[in-house]
Amino acid sequence: MQTRIVEVEAFKVKGYGLKGPLSEIPGKWDVLNAEIDKQGIVAEESFGLCLAMKAEEIHYIAGIKSHLAEGFPVTEEVVVPAGKFLVAKVEGGVPAIPNAFNTLMKTDGIQLRRCFSFERYIHPKGTSGYEIEVWLPIE
Repeated sequence: MQTRIVEVEAFKVKGYGLKGPLSEIPGKWDVLNAEIDKQGIVAEESFGLCLAMKAEEIHYIAGIKSHLAEGFPVTEEVVVPAGKFLVAKVEGGVPAIPNAFNTLMKTDGIQLRRCFSFERYIHPKGTSGYEIEVWLPIE
């Protein structure tokens, strides 16, 4: 798995939150994508933020950058803190995300920092597909 280190400025993500079982995550993406379509928004990237996880229960937000989601009803907003992230492209689609995170966490020479990890979905305007990256916070 090829990795890179990316340092970002803080940015805000707004979307639809879940505090519950992992199995409910796809439903939040359905709500987000329906609202994006309804409002005619062009978002070239979206984010799946894992804010906390305990056993099979997750606090997760499926969202887009906040300035694009101004008119969305009943959303959660979170700041992705500035800092470094170890980033890798996910091969194998959504089912491969957990394995990609596990592989990143085993990378020699990294020190995790206190922050949440996330998925970044890249879907440039004019394309029908998307790429997935996993982002792990590091010192």
